[in-house]
Amino acid sequence: MSVYKRGAKGVFYMNFTVNGQRVFKSTGKFTKKEAKQAEANERQRMINEASMSPQEKAAKMLLSDAVEHVYNTRWKNTKDANGAHRRALRLVELIGNIPLSKINEDAVHKMILILEASKIEVATINRYLAALKTLLKALKQPTDYIKLRKERIGRIRVISEVEELKVVKLLKETNHSKRRHFYYEVADLVQVLVDTGMRLSEALNLKYDDVNYTTNLISIWFNKGDRPRSIPMTMRVKAILDRRQTSNPIKPFTLSVYQADKAWNWVREEVGYKDDSEFVLHALRHTTASRLVNKGIDLYTVKEWLGHADITTTQKYAHLSPMKLAHAATVLEKEA
Repeated sequence: MSVYKRGAKGVFYMNFTVNGQRVFKSTGKFTKKEAKQAEANERQRMINEASMSPQEKAAKMLLSDAVEHVYNTRWKNTKDANGAHRRALRLVELIGNIPLSKINEDAVHKMILILEASKIEVATINRYLAALKTLLKALKQPTDYIKLRKERIGRIRVISEVEELKVVKLLKETNHSKRRHFYYEVADLVQVLVDTGMRLSEALNLKYDDVNYTTNLISIWFNKGDRPRSIPMTMRVKAILDRRQTSNPIKPFTLSVYQADKAWNWVREEVGYKDDSEFVLHALRHTTASRLVNKGIDLYTVKEWLGHADITTTQKYAHLSPMKLAHAATVLEKEA
């Protein structure tokens, strides 16, 4: 018997097998006629599902279930697993917990409108769009209608040599109170960041085991792009690291991110750049790139120096190079 009454409440249960898969569960019905209809519907659903392709099955999956599936099968062991999972769960809030087949151009457009209303940056909207695209691609669903928004590159804030000298002098030569004892260390950090282009986290996590005075190279093994690289040391960087090693043989810098930011914010006020939102520590990395490009170093070398995963990231510095344009002008002169 495929349906029968069970328990004190008199609920009918279904018990049948389809394609070797046994189904035993409540129909939720209290009459045999309704129970048989529920059993027939469930049997037909399973028959239909058995004939579906993996792509068709995924299309019926709810977005929340899809997020957990892709997290466990694709993202769980990646570097940004938690970030990817968090963004994907946010998609459920923005789009709704609907089947993947219902996610279309209109649904994505509504999501973008919600995000835009919250005044977030285009780059952040693109991260959500990219997360959705990755999720759907993993489950073989169409993604052609998902288009990333065009991001405005804007002005790249570069620290001039004069500004650099002011910053270092203020940090190094000011008579700081005990609460600001670490400002002197930040003076060394600023100079190292300018000459190496390291990310702040890379410099603060650097150990002397990864500084080779013989080859004159600093090795960065763990970074944002998960791309190990080596950076040549300038004479200034080499001297600073060598000097600092006498007080701490393990690592050059013992600062926290909070301390580095606090000292920089103090400097920003002292030099009158309080309202310059782009005068930040990360601008030192832009400064390294711009100085290299301005000295005629090609973009692919700069890419490897900074550890960019893609050359398109480095190309934002291309306009800073006067070399190619100067050569082009010379060619025109010869043609004239």
